[in-house]
Amino acid sequence: MEYNAKDFAKKANRRAMTMWLVMLALFSVAYIFEIKKGLKSTQFYIVMELICWIPVIVSFIVIKIRGWHTRALKDIIAVGYGLFYLYIMMTAPGTLAFTYVLPLTSMLIIYKDRKYILRMGILNMLVVLGAIVRNYFNGMNTPADISNFEIQIAVILFCYIGNVTAINHMTNSDDAMLGSVKSNLERVVTTVEQVKDASNSVVDGVVVVRELSEENMHDAGVVVETMEDLATKARMLGQKIDSSMEMSEDINNQVGNVAGLVEHIVELSDKSAKHAISSTEELESAVKSTNEMAKLSEEVEVILNEFRNQFNKVKAETGTIENISSQTNLLALNASIEAARAGDAGRGFAVVAEEIRNLSMGTQSSSTSIMEALKLLEETSGKMTESITTILNLIAETLQKMQDVNASVEMIADDSKQLGSEIVVVDSAMKSVESSNKNMVDNMKEVQDVMATMTESVVDSESTTVTMMGKYEETARNVGIIEEVVGKLVEELGVGGFMSMDDVTAGMSVIITEQGSELEYSTEVYENVDGMVVIKSDTEADRFLINSLKKLYTIRIVVNNAMYIWEEANIKHNKDGNYLLGLEDKPQVFNRRKFPRFTITNTCEIYSKTKDKTYSGRMVNVSAGGFAVASKSEDFANTAVGERLKVTIRDFDIMEGKALTGTVIRSSYDNGSFVVGCRMAEDNKILEKYVNDRLAKR
Repeated sequence: MEYNAKDFAKKANRRAMTMWLVMLALFSVAYIFEIKKGLKSTQFYIVMELICWIPVIVSFIVIKIRGWHTRALKDIIAVGYGLFYLYIMMTAPGTLAFTYVLPLTSMLIIYKDRKYILRMGILNMLVVLGAIVRNYFNGMNTPADISNFEIQIAVILFCYIGNVTAINHMTNSDDAMLGSVKSNLERVVTTVEQVKDASNSVVDGVVVVRELSEENMHDAGVVVETMEDLATKARMLGQKIDSSMEMSEDINNQVGNVAGLVEHIVELSDKSAKHAISSTEELESAVKSTNEMAKLSEEVEVILNEFRNQFNKVKAETGTIENISSQTNLLALNASIEAARAGDAGRGFAVVAEEIRNLSMGTQSSSTSIMEALKLLEETSGKMTESITTILNLIAETLQKMQDVNASVEMIADDSKQLGSEIVVVDSAMKSVESSNKNMVDNMKEVQDVMATMTESVVDSESTTVTMMGKYEETARNVGIIEEVVGKLVEELGVGGFMSMDDVTAGMSVIITEQGSELEYSTEVYENVDGMVVIKSDTEADRFLINSLKKLYTIRIVVNNAMYIWEEANIKHNKDGNYLLGLEDKPQVFNRRKFPRFTITNTCEIYSKTKDKTYSGRMVNVSAGGFAVASKSEDFANTAVGERLKVTIRDFDIMEGKALTGTVIRSSYDNGSFVVGCRMAEDNKILEKYVNDRLAKR
């Protein structure tokens, strides 16, 4: 059976209380019969019952407040039964009442408290002596009575001497047995202490190995994905190289074709140069002819202007003729009138006048026809003038264009000569390209062979990495088994009493919960002096622990990777005004559970409480029970295991700006950054949900 002081105290109190209640119940029933026999009065019975049961009620109240393991119960039993025994001894007429105490005293030996039994014996002897004195003065003073009194004193004295002797013997026996065990126990304790330290170290090491295994598994998964992607891209690159080789061969063929075309272009360029020279000569001749046409056009324009002037003069003369014809016609009309007046004498003159008038009419008609012809001639002359003007303009434009064409042809001739020389250069370059392309084809074949080898290597590496992942998983599984076994060992050490408040040191996290309430208060151990754990008094602590003397608390202290729990603890002020935790019993010890980690890369600020310095860094991963951070600061590389860090994560809304606080349990160097892993004192429910949600989405 495992020893637990509280359990054994409970059992001892329950047995003593049972014996007390049984004896009081028997006496209550027995004295009822005494009343019926007329030996005792009702008043006596009522007083007796009050003396009997009031201490019982008080004892149950104390048990309710302090529990069955309270040390005060045995004193309450002694006082309560002692009052009943005193009342009986002072009222009993006979001499046998002194024996009423013997069954209970024999039962109270279970406490194995020598001083307690001695106190009871002294009080019991005083009661018996008081009863003897009362009886002696009440007439019980015969030799027989004196003998009875002597017997009473002797029985009580020897009874207690026997009880004390028995307790001494049991104590000596226990001491002897403990002495024989002590030498071995010291070695066991030393070994257990070593086991404790080793277990804590193993737990910490296993936690570190597990975290590193998880990180390596994650990294290996990334490598596998990368290798798969690399293999796919290598295959694609091989296909591209094959395609490039085909294109290079096509280019090689095209280069040969282009080289032939370049030679043909050179020939055409020479011919174009010759044609350009010939065209230049012909254009120069055409320019000369156009210049002569321009000169002739200018002469024609002068002639047309002279013709226009002469035409205007003819037109004017024709108008004069028309005027004369009109006057002649008028004169003929007058002559006809005068001939008519002359009668027969004037007939011949009238005939002449008529002929003149007819001639005038014919002249007028001819003049009109001439005028119409002149108008047509004028219109035709105007059109011809416009046409000649247009021709002159066209000749001028043609002359300008011929001059421009001549200049262009001269430039074409020059460009053709330059093109010819440049085509020769291009031809030389194409031959160089052809040679380079052949070299490129050869190189591409070599690259193709290398890519084939690399692809095979990538596929082999992928297979190897997958195998490594399987080993990581097996390692992680075995690490989990080791962690579980060692965790149970730590818990068993706690059950065995090898874990105590002596393991608690300053700086460890303390979580205080008031019994019957869900409110918690988290702080740190201020000091541990001679097994007395103290926490610092501050505003928040004072507000939470108000009226603490009247309450019981559950105390949880994080010791390394274990949680020490005291279910029923009291808290009081010490002489310095701080709070003293009443941790009397051995704690319950629980190994802290492990949580999966999730990789994040947010930037963060890292504050070292030990160095009182802040570093810039980035997150590596988080879990509900810890986190890992990295920084490139050279000073951060000196971070040691056991240091306290406070990390504020940027752009991490779920934490609402709250910092994570943890103790460093591992450190390593990774590609220019110094990485540390930290364990948090309390499990973070927000991070637990965050990680589980992210892992569920994978």
